[in-house]
Amino acid sequence: MKACVIHEAERVVIEVAPSPVPKAGQLLLSFAFGGICGSDIHYYQHGRVGDSILLEPMVMGHEFSAVVIESGAGVDGFSAGDKVAVTPALPCLKCDYCKRDLSNLCTDMLFMGSAARVPHCNGGFASELVVDARQCIKLPEDADLRHVAMAEPYAVALHAVAMAGDVSGATVLVTGAGVIGQMCASAARAAGATRILMSDIAPAALERAKALGVDEVFDARDSKAMNALTEQPFCDVVFEASGAAPALNTAIAATKPRGTVVQVGFLPPKAPVDLAKLLTREISLVGTYRFIDEFAEAVRQIVSGEVDLRPMISADMSLDAPDAVFARALDKTDTLKVMVHF
Repeated sequence: MKACVIHEAERVVIEVAPSPVPKAGQLLLSFAFGGICGSDIHYYQHGRVGDSILLEPMVMGHEFSAVVIESGAGVDGFSAGDKVAVTPALPCLKCDYCKRDLSNLCTDMLFMGSAARVPHCNGGFASELVVDARQCIKLPEDADLRHVAMAEPYAVALHAVAMAGDVSGATVLVTGAGVIGQMCASAARAAGATRILMSDIAPAALERAKALGVDEVFDARDSKAMNALTEQPFCDVVFEASGAAPALNTAIAATKPRGTVVQVGFLPPKAPVDLAKLLTREISLVGTYRFIDEFAEAVRQIVSGEVDLRPMISADMSLDAPDAVFARALDKTDTLKVMVHF
């Protein structure tokens, strides 16, 4: 089998190894499609994502779909040839957070394609791979595996919207027009938000946002445009999806009294943020991390056709040329989501 392995920043290679063998409770899968995530890009550029530092070679990738090759002992409900959605999260189910149905906060989480622990957790960008059967959702025979590969980032967006509370009828601002920002907009719309606004520093990203159905866009480099958001704040909920401190400052300033800001993007350490308006407007600032049972809901919405995330796919590329894949993913002028395959 072939695997896309990162050794250090800007050094990703395709390695060949024997096919893995499923143990009891596991499935052997054939990789179908995967998406390049912002965290994959951070590993490629910097060899780290926040405090998760690459210390050893690691198979990349955590957004993907697959087809069952073989079942390990004790696995029921799956047969060779079944299409599956695969969650990269494998919580321990034993810690206090798992017992409280907060598995995204598991203290002993195994998360595919993550350097958060040592040894690192290998990801899904391998032509053949083994996962626990409980990570898989069996799909209908006619399921679009390319579309289903977007379930993981959409689950992140669904969880962010859940953390915001009831958004029905709300005016929502999303700061950051990348994939997660666009998916937050889609998830908020699906949850009943009536007006969706989006800001970014990249004109091309804003044009793409309008084409994807955002009601109004704001150029974050234009002080006059941003004043229209912040002088008389009118946003009920703001999803900060850029991970930039100036965007969080804008998010707080654009939120009306008793509104909610949901921090979705990873902020840099010691980010300079003005929190004064949290007090004077009684704004709620909420963190959101990964997802809980929203992965199954993301798969359901995609398979049922309730959402169509395919317009966000900018390119389909072979993982056999990883440098070309990451070069395209890093080109934000015309790229949103890069989808990969072997």
